[in-house]
Amino acid sequence: MSSMRRSLVNDDHEADCWDVSLTLDSVNEKASLRRYVDEADTHAFHSLETEFVKTKKGDILVAIQGKSENKKSVLLTLHDIGQNHIVAFQSFFCFHQLKPLLDNFIVYHLNFPGQHENAEALPENYVYPTMDEMADMVEEVLQYYNIKKSVCFGIGAGANVFTRLALKKTFNVDCLIAINGVVNACSWVDWSYEKLMSYYLKTKGMTQFSVDYLRYHFFGRNEENYNNDLVSMMVDQLNRIKYPRNLGLFIESHARRTPINISRPVSNQSPMTTLKCGVLLITGDNSPAVDDTVDMNSKLDPTNSTWMKISSASTLVLEEQPNTVVNALIYFLQGYGYVLKLRAPALSVPAIDTPVDGPSAIC
Repeated sequence: MSSMRRSLVNDDHEADCWDVSLTLDSVNEKASLRRYVDEADTHAFHSLETEFVKTKKGDILVAIQGKSENKKSVLLTLHDIGQNHIVAFQSFFCFHQLKPLLDNFIVYHLNFPGQHENAEALPENYVYPTMDEMADMVEEVLQYYNIKKSVCFGIGAGANVFTRLALKKTFNVDCLIAINGVVNACSWVDWSYEKLMSYYLKTKGMTQFSVDYLRYHFFGRNEENYNNDLVSMMVDQLNRIKYPRNLGLFIESHARRTPINISRPVSNQSPMTTLKCGVLLITGDNSPAVDDTVDMNSKLDPTNSTWMKISSASTLVLEEQPNTVVNALIYFLQGYGYVLKLRAPALSVPAIDTPVDGPSAIC
């Protein structure tokens, strides 16, 4: 069971004086969300306006969702390893429960270099940006679109980059939504696996070893908890990658990431380096990144951060528990002055230890 604390704010984004507790329990999703998304919405997402933004470290493909007229709020997304903006966000952003929230934002979906759908091969002499350099590239995208303030929504590696950006450019990031956020360096075990996988991807293509590791990355070791529908889709998407070397370069950069040096503030002590923005940190109870999110949460300011572990979900929590995530997003964003008139979809609140079947994700 997870709980979330929400603080309402006034127009100046200053904390108000009361809290509301929201309890979220298990909402079972046995099939992939994308099986229930309207085909027209899927086609529209594939047909979003796209643009390559040139940066000092290479080009970033940006897909723009929504019109800027009457929408002053900006939402940025950034995906994980083995994904692009379509794989990571298409189903969730076409989910009918999320649409009222999206009506309040213009969304910029960012892609790591060479990871977008049908990407061409990166040049042989291309040096893939580090996670810190990728944060600088995102900053250049903000400057290109003249974005002063944003809500950043990242998964895995994308959440890591947005965390670095939020620490560096506090005024540009108002809120951070981090799915499986990590602030530590890669462990020796993960480093060795990712290094070997990167080598295979760059020299032999998409091998079974690479598929197996990414399956673990998204779903964990306990195969009994696997959503076979999602696993099949993930494997199919990986096998469709035109140039696996591009992914190998990305994974190698991710494996070499440096730790993000933040600490939880302590009363009556000198100020610590920590995130100033609001943070919603989400993980699934079957995700292999649970311990990493606990570590990140221990280094955040508890007055502006919330950690959620959602039942019956893996790393792909957006696919498996979309209703729960939508509710969490609405309450979190309302705490920072966004979507104040929007009501979250109803979720039944059961007694402790009582399992529930939530509403279906049919659009």
